Amino acid sequence: MLKSELILPRLKKRGDQITPLALPNDYHYLAIANELIQLVKSHLGHTRGELEEALKIYEGDSLDYQIIRGLFNVLETRCVFSQFPIVNPVTVRTALFEKGPVTLTSDLLTTTTRWQVIADTAAQFHLTSQALEEAMFADLAEERIILNTSDPAPFSPTELIARYNLEVARGLLYWAREVRMTVHDTYKDLFKYIKLFKLMHTVYPLPAATGYQIILHGPISPFVHSTLRYGLQFAKFLPAILLCQNWQLEAEVQPPSSRRLLHYNLDDQTALRSHFKASPLFDSTLEADFAADFATKYTGAKRAWELTREDEVIVLGDTVMIPDFALTHRKDGRRALIEIIGFWHPEYLQRKLTKIRQANCSHLILLVYQSANVATGVFEAVSTGEVLTFNNKPILKEVLAAVERCAI
Repeated sequence: MLKSELILPRLKKRGDQITPLALPNDYHYLAIANELIQLVKSHLGHTRGELEEALKIYEGDSLDYQIIRGLFNVLETRCVFSQFPIVNPVTVRTALFEKGPVTLTSDLLTTTTRWQVIADTAAQFHLTSQALEEAMFADLAEERIILNTSDPAPFSPTELIARYNLEVARGLLYWAREVRMTVHDTYKDLFKYIKLFKLMHTVYPLPAATGYQIILHGPISPFVHSTLRYGLQFAKFLPAILLCQNWQLEAEVQPPSSRRLLHYNLDDQTALRSHFKASPLFDSTLEADFAADFATKYTGAKRAWELTREDEVIVLGDTVMIPDFALTHRKDGRRALIEIIGFWHPEYLQRKLTKIRQANCSHLILLVYQSANVATGVFEAVSTGEVLTFNNKPILKEVLAAVERCAI
């Protein structure tokens, strides 16, 4: 996360609107980005302190110093620094200080020099004098060695600028009171990251089942007490909405430079791109095979039911359930939901069972794999539409018959 002093200069206010200023991909900034990338590469194997000193020299009296520091900060977060010195620095310092005081050269009052103490202590720890010097303060941040970058494919100048623009935009949400999102697809990843970052939220279905409005209560909301930690988590969330395809976002924010709430609007036309990984289309081969089987056998124009993947959210208090599939009647709009239970892990099954109980959904059909390691009758006892068991794969004819009986 960028510090506030690197974010605030990149915010543009007009009336009650606020917008992060995107850094352009022009010759000037691409050159700066490339030079910073080369600067970091040239300091692999050096200390963080040496890298930061090199940055100061590069920065000089440039008017772009805030942008340079922001780009550098993004690069620095990708670096991997040494964490485990060959010997505990505290132990080394203790051993050295116990031999003091010392001087650089011997005199009438002090016969033990610093170099002698270093050599003796190094021998005690089976190190060279140079290795001992390096280990003495190796636990300080500026003394840690830059080993490599965390990503095997380092940033290109264009990618660095794009990530910097994203960091400025997500940093603005650190001062959010409320964020309202209207989302029409790709719900699973969105709710996965809401849960991961432990964000307070409320979900409302949109008219005619066209999507959902999700309200996130921000760090300066009256509902939030732990502002600092929650604010960092909240700001980290922004790349999650970028994984969706059809969405709009409006945030009420109040950065330190403003005395009133301002509005920040964003939608799916933004140039910002997420670095979060999207989930695969299917969670298991059972789901993939079910969809493929349906597409093979029911592709004609006369088919009565349309199969869609994870297009409905069932709100369950502070969590949600997103059934694997939905079948919608092409003429009358009746719908049935399908959840495939094929994973055997007991904890997973218990969580799944709890959600199904909470959902209490009469048009939810459970397809339970016979080898799912579930006691007979467990899912049948849950208030739901129907439960069908299968051995190798669900029988589509039986599934569609259950859909006809349960759909609403």
